Amino acid sequence: MNQEKKIEKILEAALTEELKEYQQLIKLMKKELPFIGRTKRIAAALLKEYLGDISHLELSKSLLKKNENGTVLFEDVKDGKARLFINIGKNHRISTGDLIREIVKHSGIDGKNIGKIDIHATYSFFEVPEQYAELVYHSFGDARIKGVPVVVEPAKRRKKPEE
Repeated sequence: MNQEKKIEKILEAALTEELKEYQQLIKLMKKELPFIGRTKRIAAALLKEYLGDISHLELSKSLLKKNENGTVLFEDVKDGKARLFINIGKNHRISTGDLIREIVKHSGIDGKNIGKIDIHATYSFFEVPEQYAELVYHSFGDARIKGVPVVVEPAKRRKKPEE
């Protein structure tokens, strides 16, 4: 597996998987390091171990796809609605109503503008009008929902079912 694919896989796991045991392990490992920035150093050491030499990678490029004018590119747009991913779901005891309230609270858009919502075990998808997608994406910043730090990302384009 090439390094770019490994990086994508790490980001996908960070967004969608339950990582409590690993977070506990990091807390234990931090106790072994006597200075500030321990979590970042542990993460960097893990990346070095997993990815090897990355000196040839262009690290300045964004991991998000952007169009020519620098705005975030939303791949999954259908009927004027952009689909977004959020890393909370049923396991976090989140309901459709909770999600709508949080989107409205953070972005300021009218809840009536929020389209289809799909809640899975550890993540969810929701749709908003394309013109509000970037606003909603940026509005979550360092937000927490039910104590969970949330990440909102443009959803990847859905795969077409094979016929």
